[in-house]
Amino acid sequence: MDFTIIIPVFNAGPKINLTIDSLLAQTALAAGTARLNCLVVDGGSTDDTVARVRAYDNPALSVISEPDEGMYDALAKGLARATGDVTGYMPAGETYDPHAFAVVTEVLTRYPQIQWLTGQEVVRNADRQIVGCRVPHPFHQRFFDCGMYGTLLTVLQQESTLWRTDFNRHLDLDRLRTCRLAGDYFLWRSLAQHHPLYVIDTHIGSFTVEPDQLSQQIPGAYRKELRTLRRRPFTWERILVLAYRSYVKCARVRKTARRMICYSFAHNEWRLTRL
Repeated sequence: MDFTIIIPVFNAGPKINLTIDSLLAQTALAAGTARLNCLVVDGGSTDDTVARVRAYDNPALSVISEPDEGMYDALAKGLARATGDVTGYMPAGETYDPHAFAVVTEVLTRYPQIQWLTGQEVVRNADRQIVGCRVPHPFHQRFFDCGMYGTLLTVLQQESTLWRTDFNRHLDLDRLRTCRLAGDYFLWRSLAQHHPLYVIDTHIGSFTVEPDQLSQQIPGAYRKELRTLRRRPFTWERILVLAYRSYVKCARVRKTARRMICYSFAHNEWRLTRL
């Protein structure tokens, strides 16, 4: 299975090596069951970011370096060039688990109805230590549409989310380019309008909490932009979401939940428990 991973970047320095190293360390690449097309879309960095990428001298890595209008302009450029079977994007400094591609390849091959998926929510501190890990509750398409994820409900972890490349042709890349903080939500809503999201109970990628992140520089700015991209929720949807939020705070995620994929030791494979 062919993976296109886009890394939008600007003056990332050594962070770019962390992400690229995690891609090149994928066990599925060594086994020959996956191939990598990594697109580093650089906004005209003035440090050694581009030199670091080119130093790998690896045909799986390519660089586009030119001034852009921000992260989501860079991402749109990468999505327009994505090839293969699976697409994802990762900020410089974030990493994939070494077995991520192997698990995703197995799941998407076995279940062609799955168009996009996510994994456990794994959070690291600035020292790269894992400080949190949990399996998210099943996601609901309606709640994506009206912007509940990221406001009243938890944010979908972008670093753990991948989708089939065929869907890219349906994305409004011009609209994505206008986003400054909530471009991830724009992608999730676009995907959820057509396909349900599946959850794999495994570590795919992780998110690092750092003080210089865009979404933390202006408190509330992410949610403010998100509200311009969503469908305005009905009153009954707000009430339903508040009740659901209370439920997920205390309820344990069941391995038999809908659209949940767990490893079966009895069958020695990843299995979808319920549609």
